[in-house]
Amino acid sequence: MTNILFTNFCIFVTFLYLSGLLSQKYVAGVVSPSFTVKVNAGLLFGVYGIILMYYSFPIDPRFFADLRHLAIMVIATYLGWLPSLIAGMLIALGRLILFGMSASSAIAGAGMLLISVVCGILSRAHWNRLGKMLLMSVSSMLVILFIMWMNIPNHQKVFTVFTQQLIISVLATVVIYMLTEYINTSNKLFLQMKKNSETDYLTSLHNLRQFEQLLSERFLEAQHFSERLGVLVVDIDHFKQINDTYGHAAGDVVLQQLSKVLRDHSRSFDEVSRNGGEEFSVLVPEATIDETAAIAERIRAAVEDHVFILEDRTKIRITVSIGAAVHPDTIRSKNAKELLQQADRELYRAKDSGRNRVCSAPEINDLILS
Repeated sequence: MTNILFTNFCIFVTFLYLSGLLSQKYVAGVVSPSFTVKVNAGLLFGVYGIILMYYSFPIDPRFFADLRHLAIMVIATYLGWLPSLIAGMLIALGRLILFGMSASSAIAGAGMLLISVVCGILSRAHWNRLGKMLLMSVSSMLVILFIMWMNIPNHQKVFTVFTQQLIISVLATVVIYMLTEYINTSNKLFLQMKKNSETDYLTSLHNLRQFEQLLSERFLEAQHFSERLGVLVVDIDHFKQINDTYGHAAGDVVLQQLSKVLRDHSRSFDEVSRNGGEEFSVLVPEATIDETAAIAERIRAAVEDHVFILEDRTKIRITVSIGAAVHPDTIRSKNAKELLQQADRELYRAKDSGRNRVCSAPEINDLILS
């Protein structure tokens, strides 16, 4: 039996590793996972429990020893009562399917449901995770003891088997706790590193590297689906004077406040980036050149009207110049960089025309008619 339970443990550790990869995308860094994530996690760990049950050890024709309760315990600890209940229901159903519709199967299935309810309740306790997992493990084993007592007439055999399974279950719980915490910590560090590599440290906007990746991806999508993609290049007018007059710390405050103005006056699905220094950009999907220019003008006016407050409470005002271009309204190219270059040329035209203005590239049809 010990060999089978050890095999159960090794299989479950493999499942935890795979689950860690999934949690990296759907759970890690999320304060409260969505209902859909919880349901899917419950189903996934229910399947894990069924697989563990498939590799069980027959103690008696009516009872099979395994570590299926660990699947319920882990998912309850990390995601709460709902996935715990779903996993328990699925494992109970799997018990009936794998080992037939009988009184012993019904009792074992009911036991799994009871374990899922107990683990769901204990998951709400304000304890550390190890304490909760150990209590869940012992509580689950007490339920299993009752099931064994109901199904196996030889109570001396029940005591022997239960003692072995309890020791293995508790030891497995400690190892699983260490593994899940390691996976959880690794996922958090990965997300933090990913965020640092994609985000501008000062403004929390996309950085240049992420902007270039987004531009390439959105451009390919626009080409594939025959959609529009606009680019705004935004530059602060006379930013060097701000640094020279008030200091670089004041310049950083202006950049931080400007990033908020850009986010607030762009559409919710537009993507704002800081490309470096005082230059920003906005990706504007699904808008004509006129609509893109209108968004740019809204941003320009908002910046002009905004009062920037420095750390010493000094109030200053700034202006920005903006260049706009749209694929395929103003340029038809297979290269996203050419779209950006066109917007950049319009930015310099705005600068040369007196600053604090929006210049947008003319539509291709207009050029043909002229």
